[in-house]
Amino acid sequence: MKVAMLGWEYPPFKVGGLGTHCYGLTHGLADKNVQIDFYMPKLRQKVKSDNKNIKIIEVGEPGDAIFPYDRPDDKSLGGKFFDLVHRYNSLLVARVKGNYDIVHVHDWLTMKAGVQIKENLHIPLVLTVHSTEYDRAGMLYPNQWFIDLEREGMQKADRIIAVSNYTKKIVVEKYGIPAEKITVIHNAVYPVEQEEEKKPLVLFLGRLTIQKGPEFFLKAAKKVLEYEDAKFVIAGVGDMMPKLINQAVDMGISNKVVFTGKLSEEEVQHIYKISSIYVMPSVSEPFGITALEAISAGTPTIVSRSAGVSEVLKNCFKVDFWDTDEMANKIIALLRYNPLHTAMRQSSKREVSLFTWDRVADQTLRVYRGLT
Repeated sequence: MKVAMLGWEYPPFKVGGLGTHCYGLTHGLADKNVQIDFYMPKLRQKVKSDNKNIKIIEVGEPGDAIFPYDRPDDKSLGGKFFDLVHRYNSLLVARVKGNYDIVHVHDWLTMKAGVQIKENLHIPLVLTVHSTEYDRAGMLYPNQWFIDLEREGMQKADRIIAVSNYTKKIVVEKYGIPAEKITVIHNAVYPVEQEEEKKPLVLFLGRLTIQKGPEFFLKAAKKVLEYEDAKFVIAGVGDMMPKLINQAVDMGISNKVVFTGKLSEEEVQHIYKISSIYVMPSVSEPFGITALEAISAGTPTIVSRSAGVSEVLKNCFKVDFWDTDEMANKIIALLRYNPLHTAMRQSSKREVSLFTWDRVADQTLRVYRGLT
């Protein structure tokens, strides 16, 4: 079987979970002798394949100025971001030729090209939904332009893969797609193997956007610091950073909050390893691979109930993102009670060993075979 997979990011060009997913999925499929031509924006540095069944094909101009998961401001709707996306899709349609069995696209960024390539080559179209406009907008003021584009891609896809039941529900209820057209395949993780000595650090890691809920993390931090001494680390970049810095100052906790900015892959792994607790307070999170990564590094995790990972992860604390009292209570408990911290660390680490990309590849291959 040969698949044309249209992507947006792929290590080392990696902005969020989409890059991690595409790397894990392509390698899982390649290990099952599926031939993958992975198309992605052209970078300044060459992206090389490390698997004989994966061919990386770079298309167009350098794509490092494009941030796929960031939702542009309204003023940008006609600007460079959309020009680049449109150009990339046009170049994909012109470039993708040959004998493929499937065309597989990820999120809105390559939907237009996927639909056209499906029609040009007369092959089935598979769409994986990692995030919708409702997620990116934090369920507040979604942009109709994105919604219409996403709905068209979902309607024309032969099969949709959703990364969680949470996402499937949104696709059915908000976009009007029949439930029987959607297969749920939960994400996996490449474990952060070696643990390090834990420090009294409580970690938030992600894009600083309304979707990820960093302001709720700070509100919980304020409450925790009334009872326990700890450092709260906010790792990542995004349009909310100035507001969050001011929020920490206004709360009188800026001396206990560290903003790291963008971290390298090595720095991310290190911060996972030394943190005592990981908190993912997302307002709307289709899955949440970072929770699995933190747990694999031996870090007990608190996740929002509005995250797809909460459907399948049992050995973690779950909270409503807005309930910062309960979030603070659970952080305090993990900081204060070593037996609880140890038990959760050990049980959750055993659990995440089951979240493999081999499993994801098996389930995806079943979707492919159902269409060919």
